[in-house]
Amino acid sequence: MRIVFLVALFFLSPARKEITLRIPLQPGQPEEIAVVTFDVDRVSAEHVKKWMLLHETSYYHTPTFSYYPDCKPSDISKLEEDIKRTEQMVSNLNHNDYPKELTDVVQYLRDLQSFWLWMAQQELAFLKSGKLPPTDYNGLDLNACQMSTDKAPACSQIFHHWHNCANNELMKRSGSYPKETWKEFLNSYGIQERLESTLGE
Repeated sequence: MRIVFLVALFFLSPARKEITLRIPLQPGQPEEIAVVTFDVDRVSAEHVKKWMLLHETSYYHTPTFSYYPDCKPSDISKLEEDIKRTEQMVSNLNHNDYPKELTDVVQYLRDLQSFWLWMAQQELAFLKSGKLPPTDYNGLDLNACQMSTDKAPACSQIFHHWHNCANNELMKRSGSYPKETWKEFLNSYGIQERLESTLGE
């Protein structure tokens, strides 16, 4: 009788409701796809889609501004739009809107986007008035990136030399993306992930 009862329990137990989604890591640019499998009784598809934008190669880990080495007057409005988009990204990266397991990941990406926002603001100031960027950002020493004041710097110096130098200095301080924290988060929610590229298809 006990055997029959156990067998009945086995067949009456609800099955895991696993689904698989293909989520572009860069919306509008589906070169890299995250293929994620998860139990919808544990997490919703809406949440998974939101969380995957925090992936190492995804939306929030990518700057939104373009390259303006020619300093055309028309570039000012373009850079202003870039800044608005980045301001929105920084605003969206609120750790209270994500599981506590993602706090370190959200903070890392928020720090990056905040710095990229500041860089774009300095580049905009240069486009408008020729003002050189400061040599400090929240305690980050950027003296190594300073432009010569002997003559007016070429626009490409700001958008290439200063931009790359300042970004490299930030990465030295920030370090790399917290991969282990991300993996632990996926495991804690039973989310399986693999990446696919659409290039070459």
